[in-house]
Amino acid sequence: MDRAADLHACLLGGAIGDSLGLPYEALSARRAQRWSQGPLRHRFFFGHGMVSDDTDHTIFIAQALLRSGGNVDRFRAVLAWRLRCWLLSLPAGIGFGTLRGILKLWLGLKPSGVVSAGNAPAMRSSLLGCYFADDTSARRAHVAASTALTHSDPRALAGALAIAETAARIARGEWRERPKPLAFAQAVTEVSDDERWRALQPLLAEACGSENPTLLLRERLRVQQAVPGFVMCSVPFALLAWYEGHGDYARTLRLCVDAGGDADTHGAMAGALAAMVCGEACIPPVLINGYKDWPHGRRYLQDLANALDDPRSPCSTHFSPALLLRSPAFIAAVAVHGLRRVLPPY
Repeated sequence: MDRAADLHACLLGGAIGDSLGLPYEALSARRAQRWSQGPLRHRFFFGHGMVSDDTDHTIFIAQALLRSGGNVDRFRAVLAWRLRCWLLSLPAGIGFGTLRGILKLWLGLKPSGVVSAGNAPAMRSSLLGCYFADDTSARRAHVAASTALTHSDPRALAGALAIAETAARIARGEWRERPKPLAFAQAVTEVSDDERWRALQPLLAEACGSENPTLLLRERLRVQQAVPGFVMCSVPFALLAWYEGHGDYARTLRLCVDAGGDADTHGAMAGALAAMVCGEACIPPVLINGYKDWPHGRRYLQDLANALDDPRSPCSTHFSPALLLRSPAFIAAVAVHGLRRVLPPY
């Protein structure tokens, strides 16, 4: 696979994973499994899939990369304004930590990041790993800049660096084949000096060496009922979903859906990594065709990937006002899903 194909797979795989997981967000694992019986398919809007903040933020990352030309300060400034404008669309399901961070951006408070170990920085970091696959210093600097805009907890940064590191190793060809359990665990935990994050290393190595990595991880972390958005649970789970389903996009996303909890973010993170392993061809056509978002649709994702690979390729890098029009329809769909949840199956 070439660089443009990797970038496109990362964007498309993450967006489809986001849209597949969205209908199951905040459900218990038991209920998610009962609702998701049958072939994996889009269920958010009349058999089609729409994306949430996970994909929006990743697209803002792409736009900031295109506008900044490798200057991390410029990258930070562009991304900050994208987040400010995005908040004006009244996005449904925004995390409390992210909300507080963006409000601080609007108020001009520094630092804007809040003490929160949420997974928002991680959900938008796979593209940074893919884009800066061969430049560790630039990768870490851009991940840190993205994280600090909304989150200051070192665990949030550690999770974001772990996702970026995995994407970088896939893009470099090192992890096109499933890595050895200990090597994988060391690589994703040694990205940070935070002792709480590094303490996950033996658990990840043990889980990767088992028959059911995600199941063992959920048992040890005591999140069998649902995997929350807490980065110490969320990112390890998404990484192990990628590891367990390595090379099988549908299986990877099935693991994310069936775990309940923050299913859209897990789907976005694991889906981006899964698609990078073998490209768009590994995503079932029914899932690609069912992705019907606007303005962040499939054509725009392709344009972004082409421009990231070759800046001469035409691509809009402006914040799309269409997001302000899309938001009411998205909120209405979310409300319908909320009402649906009072009905069986329980």
